[in-house]
Amino acid sequence: MMRLTRLSRKKRAFTLIELIMAIVVLGIIALPISITLSKHVQSVFVSQDYSTALNLARLDMEEALNTDYNSLGNAYFSNYQGYDYNLSRIVTYAQGNFWTSESLKLVTISVTKAGSATVLVTLKTYIAKNVTLGL
Repeated sequence: MMRLTRLSRKKRAFTLIELIMAIVVLGIIALPISITLSKHVQSVFVSQDYSTALNLARLDMEEALNTDYNSLGNAYFSNYQGYDYNLSRIVTYAQGNFWTSESLKLVTISVTKAGSATVLVTLKTYIAKNVTLGL
């Protein structure tokens, strides 16, 4: 009777080799899963950066479109609207100049993450002053 209890104990226990093999197999399975998960989390943060930058650029573009033509000029904002993004608005004459009665301005808005030189979003539009279309 004593001998049966000893054998049954040995059958229920894991050997050191079985434990090592289980850890190796779990490691082989867990490594690609953890890499995929970390890439997914990283892409979520990058996507959030692009979405926020695009929305801030759209906001400033709407402000530029609603600004008087003669008042529209270059601007630079750090921590734009309280976000950790820098925004620059560059206004140049695409046609004509300040003194001509008809002129066309090119408005370029660029958004970067604060502390980075990489431009996340760039929006461009043209704004016209007294331009008449002929037939």
